[in-house]
Amino acid sequence: MRLAAWPALLALLAAFPSAYAQPSDIELLNSDYTFIDAEGMTNVVGVVNNKGVEPISVVMALDLSDGTTLLEEPYAKVMFPDRGAPFKFRVPAGLQADGKPYVASVERVDQPLYDELVFNYSNMAVGEERALSGTVTNAGQFPFYNVTVFASVHDDQMVQIDSSRSAAIPVLEPGQTAEFSMVPDDSIKEETMYYSCAGYDPNAPIPTIPAGDGKYIGYNMQTISKVSSLRYDNATDSLLFGIKPYIPSGGSLSLKFAQAQQNQTIAVFMDDQLRDDAVVTMDGRTVSLEVFIPPGDHQVQVQGIRAIPEFPFAALGLAAMTAAAIAAARLRAALKIP
Repeated sequence: MRLAAWPALLALLAAFPSAYAQPSDIELLNSDYTFIDAEGMTNVVGVVNNKGVEPISVVMALDLSDGTTLLEEPYAKVMFPDRGAPFKFRVPAGLQADGKPYVASVERVDQPLYDELVFNYSNMAVGEERALSGTVTNAGQFPFYNVTVFASVHDDQMVQIDSSRSAAIPVLEPGQTAEFSMVPDDSIKEETMYYSCAGYDPNAPIPTIPAGDGKYIGYNMQTISKVSSLRYDNATDSLLFGIKPYIPSGGSLSLKFAQAQQNQTIAVFMDDQLRDDAVVTMDGRTVSLEVFIPPGDHQVQVQGIRAIPEFPFAALGLAAMTAAAIAAARLRAALKIP
């Protein structure tokens, strides 16, 4: 397959400017429970919650008795508003924690929540392994990659005694259902009664939407919102999706996609009303769209998007570079590099 059909998507590699959040609106829970595992390592567990209005990436820290500091990400790479994730530090044998875990850095992440995964499970630990098992179904129209499910482990006194996560599901295709399972550490297995705060952590979806007949739409979306039912409609050449901003006053939506024609006509509808305040610019390769999303739930239709009839290798490159940029930003935040 020829990459030449995708030059316009290369323009999407121009990254949106990044922004960094302050370490506020962060809640730490149960961050002082420890246990010794079979390898003689002290495990320190807890939960970090995002009480703010923006998606964030967090790096946790734990000072050790030898003057060094451990850094760990929670089990969710991105925590969306009113969501949290467990974490776990493993202190090498012979060392001790010097104090409790704390937040080393917080980074704002302009990544939409694609609300397309449906879970089915019971919170109660079952079997000799005291496992949490269930299924996850991809209700969307694009694959999710490396989906892991995580939860806090509790005893019969409701104390969090471990943080656990499943093995990654390498790929979850549209309509596919997969099983997942997680178990507590062997040293506290007998005490395990139930799991709470179960969540999931996928890689950000590769930014393409199938358009039928082997065609794809490559895009780059930036918004601090929950996005649902994202799909492409061939009859109207439209990208359609539901959207709800996290910020109470509303927020912006930035969308980029390939420019297929010199005089391409783009129209933005929200709740069936034309948004003539949408700002659309074109540079011959890329269409850039900016529009304000008011508070509440809305249905958006972006008309005039043309599908490209080859597999989106350039979009795959975009996803890889986007992931690399996010990883680099997290590393800078963890090392406190401006």
